[in-house]
Amino acid sequence: MNWRRVFPGNEDQVRLARRLVGELLAEHPNCDDIVLCTAELCTNAIRFTTSGRGGVFAVEVSWAGATVRVAVADQGGPTTPLRRTTQPEDLQESGRGLNLIARLSSTFGVEGDHRGRVIWAQFRRFGITAPAANRLPLSAYPATRQDTAALASRYAGWHIWFGYWTREWWALPRHCESQVRLVTEATAVALANRLDSLQRNNFRFTKELEDAPPLA
Repeated sequence: MNWRRVFPGNEDQVRLARRLVGELLAEHPNCDDIVLCTAELCTNAIRFTTSGRGGVFAVEVSWAGATVRVAVADQGGPTTPLRRTTQPEDLQESGRGLNLIARLSSTFGVEGDHRGRVIWAQFRRFGITAPAANRLPLSAYPATRQDTAALASRYAGWHIWFGYWTREWWALPRHCESQVRLVTEATAVALANRLDSLQRNNFRFTKELEDAPPLA
């Protein structure tokens, strides 16, 4: 099962994301834990990134065999997500969610930078163990790092990443006024071609508006 959806960056969307993920994974024995982690990731995206300032965030859920993977993509921000190592009562708000995810998931990580990040967590069907402390932050795999950097440089208006679980490339516009919300393709080349096409079409639309006679 592969599911994804883009949400407006509003607090009330966290409740909707929780409900939808809960319905999707109702048969999974760790459903409550996964839903709780999803809510934490969505809340962090809204409170600490550009997604919560008139932007959007994306949620991806995959279930294959014994493993469920949840990923939340945001539109970036100056703060790097870090797992705190202090006592629970001393945790800052930005660290509490990641410590919870570390405790409930079997493995988790962060990809991206201030321009946009993806935080993901995986859950095994039977038995959950805390990940090693060095799981976070996590850089992109070498096989896709070069393509990711090339795409990011070429399409500055898009947040681009590779979904390792779905084996697809994602692109999310950085500006919320864009009419396109989420683009996915199987390869980096296909994604580049798709974005080129979207940008050409957007240029034509903008040029038509500029050339149109003023309204009477």
